[in-house]
Amino acid sequence: MFSNSEKYSYFAYGMKIDSSIRMPDLVEGGTGSDVTFRFGILSDDYLNDIIRTPVLDTPGCRVRVSERAMSFDWPIIGKILIIDGREVVAQPAPGASEDDLLPFLTGPAMIALLHQRGFLVLHASCVLVNGIAVAFMGAKGFGKSTLAACMYARGHTLISDDIVPVYFSGDRVHTWPGYPRIKLYPDSVVAAGSDPKQLPYIHRLIEKHSFACPNDSFVDPVNLGALYVLDKSDVVSIDDIDLSRTFIELVTNTHAGHHLERMNSQERHFRQCQELVRLIPSFRFSRPHRFDEIDAVCSTLETHILGLDRANG
Repeated sequence: MFSNSEKYSYFAYGMKIDSSIRMPDLVEGGTGSDVTFRFGILSDDYLNDIIRTPVLDTPGCRVRVSERAMSFDWPIIGKILIIDGREVVAQPAPGASEDDLLPFLTGPAMIALLHQRGFLVLHASCVLVNGIAVAFMGAKGFGKSTLAACMYARGHTLISDDIVPVYFSGDRVHTWPGYPRIKLYPDSVVAAGSDPKQLPYIHRLIEKHSFACPNDSFVDPVNLGALYVLDKSDVVSIDDIDLSRTFIELVTNTHAGHHLERMNSQERHFRQCQELVRLIPSFRFSRPHRFDEIDAVCSTLETHILGLDRANG
């Protein structure tokens, strides 16, 4: 039986987290609590009482979604309930370990939590280059995490990988740092200059490695300065995108976008996408999908971001 006797304190995405579950991906520290993570019993009757909507049978997982709560049920992993943007409860499946839960707590559960707290939650990676935070969006397999890792290896700062929460203050767009690591396949680890044999796997059932990007003191929000939509091409190029195309890319690259209607946040989400399009520039970043050209790709990106800095200066 998993116990709530252990206590850990973490930072992630601007939240102070009080947890009974060890989550080594997160930055340690903080006092007080915006969110609580704990173990608990999550019977079907209990979940059905809290989330009074039909169960959605998705591949490998049963999902319940309402405006104030969301739950996941993976038969070999366990159940997770996220409620009111303040509490995450986990019940491991028989035979599952605490480590088995971690990628699901820091992935789908965190995404649901951020939606409930009112963020626009982008499926993207974000790095800080020359003092400008930029986010990379694109379809699965288009190299968001690989590009972020290679930029980190060139001396830039990782803000977040895979999950980029966005909020607005006046005419500013902000995001919060996430976890100081990137999830990478072995060939991407090599492209970033490391040996995959020296890095742990994210999960025993997942082929990706945990590529550490330590910066434990970096927990404050940053201004998001630009969006880059990744594309594949034989040549490296960076081009402007019209506002309507950017809006479509934001909608397409929103985490859990297919659940927004059940969350009663679809209208808010559209307003956030419109505001983001209005406030920051966006570009299509086309490049070869070959690791032997990654240095040229990163160099082109650095030059373009430096141009943004000069234009704003």
